[in-house]
Amino acid sequence: TIALRGLFGSGIKIILAEPSELDDAKRSREAGELLGHHEDNQLNSVADGLKTTLGPNTWPIVRDLVDDIITVSEEGILRATKLIWERLKVCIEPSAGVGVAVAMSDEFASKYRMEDGIVNVGVILCGGNVDIIQTCKLMEQMG
Repeated sequence: TIALRGLFGSGIKIILAEPSELDDAKRSREAGELLGHHEDNQLNSVADGLKTTLGPNTWPIVRDLVDDIITVSEEGILRATKLIWERLKVCIEPSAGVGVAVAMSDEFASKYRMEDGIVNVGVILCGGNVDIIQTCKLMEQMG
């Protein structure tokens, strides 16, 4: 985020992607202060790499350099992860599927349109830290 903002300044939009179930960054940004997960949050997300919260070092970066935060459902995460597995033949973890799900979402499409000058979209894909069997079972249940 820091490097992109430094290289491109306001010529780039930095959109953070977050599971709806783990929305501490979005809620923190909306509140203007660092918040953790809700006390009753069971942290039930297939995107287990995103179960941590923002801290005092990361919050100022999100607060000051991120343009928007969009959250997506568990189903959206699984569908996006499956799409990358099937079409690109790349084993990403569901946490990386969150960014893909955001880029494919209706909210993203309505906010960031080609007519408004958005012509390129980059999504950072990471790791294979995934329980393939469990994730496939969840995908199968989803249909």
